[in-house]
Amino acid sequence: TEGPSGLEGPSVWLLNRVMGDLNRPYRMQKLNLDQLLAGLQSGKIDMSLTPLTLTSERAKQFDFSAPYYIAHSSILIRKASPIEKLWQFVASFFSIHFFRALGALALVILIFGFLAWLFERKENPEEFGPGWKGLWQGFWWSAVTMTTVGYGDKSPRTAGGRIVALVWMFTAIIIISGFTAGIASSLTVNQLSWSQNSIEDFKDKMLGTISNSGTERWLDRNFYKKKKSYASLEAMQEALVDKDIDAIAYDRPLLSEMIRMDSLGKFELLPISYNSQFYAMGLNRALEDSLETQISTLILENIEGMDWKVVLSEYNLTNK
Repeated sequence: TEGPSGLEGPSVWLLNRVMGDLNRPYRMQKLNLDQLLAGLQSGKIDMSLTPLTLTSERAKQFDFSAPYYIAHSSILIRKASPIEKLWQFVASFFSIHFFRALGALALVILIFGFLAWLFERKENPEEFGPGWKGLWQGFWWSAVTMTTVGYGDKSPRTAGGRIVALVWMFTAIIIISGFTAGIASSLTVNQLSWSQNSIEDFKDKMLGTISNSGTERWLDRNFYKKKKSYASLEAMQEALVDKDIDAIAYDRPLLSEMIRMDSLGKFELLPISYNSQFYAMGLNRALEDSLETQISTLILENIEGMDWKVVLSEYNLTNK
């Protein structure tokens, strides 16, 4: 058995076990997905090491072994820096809803300050003077009363002014409670929108995926128009780093391997699963039927054993 040095993974382990049981030598050739599919269809390649998604379209072009893994597509994003996270928080806090609530609160403060000033401007001119200055003093008193700071520099003396103050004190308690709850709700909604727990959250994002992959077909069928196709994971990874795309949409096991190899912690795999698919090895239709049957039988025998579960666990994978 010979192959590129350093090549590893569950599929490599499985292929070595199958070929070892068959006592057949083999050699490997590195190809991108398009070349691999074309090679299987033309007969230049006998078998694919890279797991292929079982689809009706591919089944018309070449054969498949027995499926040996159930996978889903997922989403990989570039991990935000602390500065980017801070900016996201600030941007969400000072949203249009926040400024609307702030404007409504200022209006209510102004109304009660104006009412207090109407009652106090003649009887208490030293604290609630005439004109715009007095109106500002009324606004100041209303804001101080609402926040229960209690400077004591201004206080209504007339019966009408005190009634306004009494009503405003109880009203302010309710308003402050509602305002606080509104801000908390707004921040919670924004936090949920940052978490991006569904593929639908990426409908308007630029997604990168592998050309002719099962994920690309799923995106096309579900009307994800903003996407770019790449020939390799390496090219797609570079595009994500360079911000040419917002996220990578592809098979979760392969994205998990990218995370495992990401020593700098630049990427984050989101807990999103969609497009369930069966993995199998592609087979050249020129192979003898008996050999195809042997390969599929040996694959099933190996994945039924405990060793297969151990191999999957080493790569943080589960066969479900």
